[in-house]
Amino acid sequence: MSKSLTLEDLVDKLAKGAIVPLGADEWVGLAGHFPLVDDINTFMNGRILLVRRPVPQGKKPGWAIVEDPEPSQKVIRPLKNEKEARALIADRLAAYERMWDG
Repeated sequence: MSKSLTLEDLVDKLAKGAIVPLGADEWVGLAGHFPLVDDINTFMNGRILLVRRPVPQGKKPGWAIVEDPEPSQKVIRPLKNEKEARALIADRLAAYERMWDG
């Protein structure tokens, strides 16, 4: 993702359903615009953050999860609602649990 990505560009991409990768440093500058709802430690692959995402003017606030595919990267995945977000988080945690079990 380009360092010149603005919050407005990010919000637009997420509203269109894009999964947006960005550097961990970029996320630090944007995180304040995404109210944190839950912070889940995967104990394997960093944390999964459940956040409310800003949306274009006139639309309802959305949901997203922020994951750590690598220590220096983040990925923001937009979701339609909290139920969908929590289901995806549960799937991720179940996959990590299976990895622990071998």
